[in-house]
Amino acid sequence: MSAMGEGILVPETFLPLPGDTVNQPYVSVSCIPAGFLHLPDREVFDDALEQPESTGRQVPSFAFLIDHSEYGKLLFDLGLRKHGQGYPPTLRETLEIFVVHCPRDVVDLLQEGGVSPSEIRAVIYSHLHFDHVGDLTPFISAQLILGSEAAQVMKKTYPKNPDSVFAELPPGQKVRYVSFAEEEEPPTVDQGSYMAAVYQAQINPAFPIPSREMPSSTVISPLGSFTQALDLFNDGSFYLLDAPGHFPGHLAALARVAPNRFVLLAADCCHNRICYDPGDRLVSRENYHNVDDARDTVLRLKRMNQEDNVVVILAHETERLHEMPLFPRTLNQWADEEASRKALRNIADRQLSV
Repeated sequence: MSAMGEGILVPETFLPLPGDTVNQPYVSVSCIPAGFLHLPDREVFDDALEQPESTGRQVPSFAFLIDHSEYGKLLFDLGLRKHGQGYPPTLRETLEIFVVHCPRDVVDLLQEGGVSPSEIRAVIYSHLHFDHVGDLTPFISAQLILGSEAAQVMKKTYPKNPDSVFAELPPGQKVRYVSFAEEEEPPTVDQGSYMAAVYQAQINPAFPIPSREMPSSTVISPLGSFTQALDLFNDGSFYLLDAPGHFPGHLAALARVAPNRFVLLAADCCHNRICYDPGDRLVSRENYHNVDDARDTVLRLKRMNQEDNVVVILAHETERLHEMPLFPRTLNQWADEEASRKALRNIADRQLSV
């Protein structure tokens, strides 16, 4: 890292993102606004710490449906619980501050778009805050994927720990904690369940045909401006990014959606576009597990956003509601076109600066 005024650090190098391979697979990405909440400015901007909690704005809580042609459907985050119900009691005061509005949750919206929760192969939690975890119980076929540092948080959950703000997982839930330390081992496969699903699909046309089992994953270091990433399917189509600061094990994701085109699902790297584009306001120290790491992550996000072929979407980026298509439409074509528009804007900006 190198200095850039007032001791702020910026990434020294940027390695170009991996190019498309022969027969490169892409994933389709759909954005699902799974509820809304009031986000106080003091939780977003460091220069707003003295503002009352009532000063802020209503923001969406995005979930993303990821569809891989071989490995099936995944969800990146689940958004809010329906009507804000079912959270641990310790969260009651927090929920009153954040004013949850969620008449239809991610399950309702998926089903309206023709997707059954049983089709979801994996749910990736960017982190464990209440506005991202939703209700996991309907996703009976899904493995849960979390950053490895979240494992410690899950050791003391509600109701065994009545004071915890984190709920225990559904009974029998399969969990994979991803690490960026070394190459990931292939996830455990329940062959009996898989073959039973194949049989059901053969005898019942309405039953979804199971996708191929998830492959091993490969650690990539670095990836663009981020120091560590995981090539989830080991084919360059979808990466998990180590994005520390906001919460232990916080993850972002980079989806390859078209030739030389990427969508960066930045989760809670920051909570407002202005923090990364143009990056004029620092993230609030009130809303980050490690604010120094968080600000470093935002600078890496800002650097990634400078790339013509990368489109960034935050979990609560209100502007995107009116800019991009929403589920059941995919955002692949929009992202391709947005990247082209961005490239033209960058050319014009560079010409003006000469």
